[in-house]
Amino acid sequence: MALVIPLKIGTSCLVLLAACSTTYIVGSPLESRPRSVGCVPGDCGDLSQQIAVTYLGVSGILIEHQGHALLTAPFFTNPPLPLVARSPRRLFLSSARISPDARAIERLLPKAADGASAILVGHGHYDHLMDVPYIANHRAKVAVIYGGPSIRHMLMGDSALRSQSERLVPIPVEASATRDRNGEWFYTSDSAFRFMALFSGHAPNFSFLRRDYTFAAGVVTSDMDSLPPTAGDWKLGEPYSYIIDVLGGVGRGTIFRIYFQDAPSEPPLGFPPQELLTEHPVDLAILCAATSSNVRAAPDSLLGVLQPPSVLVTHWESFFRSQTLPEELGRGTNVDAFMLSLGRSLPIAATWAMPRPQATFRFRAVVRE
Repeated sequence: MALVIPLKIGTSCLVLLAACSTTYIVGSPLESRPRSVGCVPGDCGDLSQQIAVTYLGVSGILIEHQGHALLTAPFFTNPPLPLVARSPRRLFLSSARISPDARAIERLLPKAADGASAILVGHGHYDHLMDVPYIANHRAKVAVIYGGPSIRHMLMGDSALRSQSERLVPIPVEASATRDRNGEWFYTSDSAFRFMALFSGHAPNFSFLRRDYTFAAGVVTSDMDSLPPTAGDWKLGEPYSYIIDVLGGVGRGTIFRIYFQDAPSEPPLGFPPQELLTEHPVDLAILCAATSSNVRAAPDSLLGVLQPPSVLVTHWESFFRSQTLPEELGRGTNVDAFMLSLGRSLPIAATWAMPRPQATFRFRAVVRE
């Protein structure tokens, strides 16, 4: 199910980790009209040609096709705000130790995720990476984890993953794509997916005393002896967006292309090269709502480049409360501005949705000659 938020919500409060205490409980579904995103049940064709995309919350996505699966870093632990941030005098960082909530992960991670061949990580903040070691060790036990070099250095702090270090693949910055150059394709071991990292950025989380502040900024340059203990120790690292291709088997090539973003970037960071889009346009764009209004022309300029027929808006809900509770709009999510951007920047026939966690959308394969 997608999400609806009352329109008069006063979304001028853009501070992610600070003083905005008003909460907004979401209501019924919000999506574009006149038709739904993807294909409706009974009109999706043969199951073998369907691609299922499930929103897991924050920026976690499960992509499935013909029994194969790929994950983007799932996060279910959702520690409460006092364990993450305190006051401006403490630079908004808490010294409290946080760790994965195994019960939440086991309850909320779909069974299909166990067979994932890859986990893609866009950046290293705790709400994107902290649950990955547990998932890789206990559920998606064959998945290879891809991300920037900092991702590998932090995950080497997990002894089980350190003993299987071949599962931790760093994507160097020079292998990522920019608006002006192609990057390197990486293929999953089952040949069901390929993906290319796009050199990106991360919007400031908030402004304080006329200065922009990005939570837990910085990179990690050497392997850690143990996993980061506090929220502030999970560093941003090298931020990437991804082009993810669902492959149709021998001789069929790309049958569905997804653009995935887990943090808004200052344009043109995160833009794919035009050559890539000419080869095969984006069929679905997955965009991050949180802090998007903290960078200029986001997501308008990106939408102008991608021109996707479908959009899923993620990372909109508060990740300081359990997924078992009613969803609240996340601090730093200006939904009003994001919806206006979608309305003015998407093709007229395009559809979009802001899904609730665990919502699944189905799409038909798109074969282009």
